[in-house]
Amino acid sequence: MLARFTACAAAFAALALSSAADAARVSPMIVDLEPSGNGSVARVELTNDAQRDIPFEVRVMHGEISEAGELTLTPADDDFLVFPAQAIVQSNTQQVFRLQYVGDPDLSRSDIYYMSIQQVPVQIEPAQSQVQVVVNYNVLVNVVPDGTRAEATVESIEAALLQPEPPEDDANAQPAAPPPAQPGVRVRLGNHGTRFFLAGSAKWTVSGTTEAGAPYSRTYQAQEMTRVIGVGVVAPDKVRSFFVPTEAPLVQDSIKVEVSL
Repeated sequence: MLARFTACAAAFAALALSSAADAARVSPMIVDLEPSGNGSVARVELTNDAQRDIPFEVRVMHGEISEAGELTLTPADDDFLVFPAQAIVQSNTQQVFRLQYVGDPDLSRSDIYYMSIQQVPVQIEPAQSQVQVVVNYNVLVNVVPDGTRAEATVESIEAALLQPEPPEDDANAQPAAPPPAQPGVRVRLGNHGTRFFLAGSAKWTVSGTTEAGAPYSRTYQAQEMTRVIGVGVVAPDKVRSFFVPTEAPLVQDSIKVEVSL
């Protein structure tokens, strides 16, 4: 979920953001489509829980995810039909958006798109003083040809320390000491297959020897890893880098990581 802010009165920002976050729900947030046939159509439902009508518009973007997880979006409206493309969703009602892939029907591997359901800003009278929070919902859309399969491959493993973000300093207090670094492993995880996979939904096992000489092993079951690394989309022929925390620093040459889809 992405947020864009237009500030008219910064004092109300926190309250406005909380209200906007509760204003709408989208389901599902991940959709798999086929390149052609009945499977090329999906339904995405938006529920407006707010006490006012909210206008939305829908755009479809092609997604490229870098190794570091940075997402680059480019317009791809020509590859999809969306109905309705714009809608005013009344208070406490639902709106179903119909999404159909009409791009290349002969894909050899899966492709990643995002269906962006964007709240349209409403015009505010000049005399009014308020914050307007505009919320966008990005639904992950995977176009998956029949017969494709994912192949997770651990490309490299490195013992690492992650420095957490320092807490915000209180202007009236002494500067806080920086939090201690989190030990863990940096894993470069590739996909040598023809279908995307979700690293956060895979089973991970991290094992090795701690610097104190003790054996270490931790297994994350499917879906459990989402809390650690997020969804972790890995497209075909792409590599993603993930940091997995450990309870203690591990000896580099002892580390093993297994990822099972």
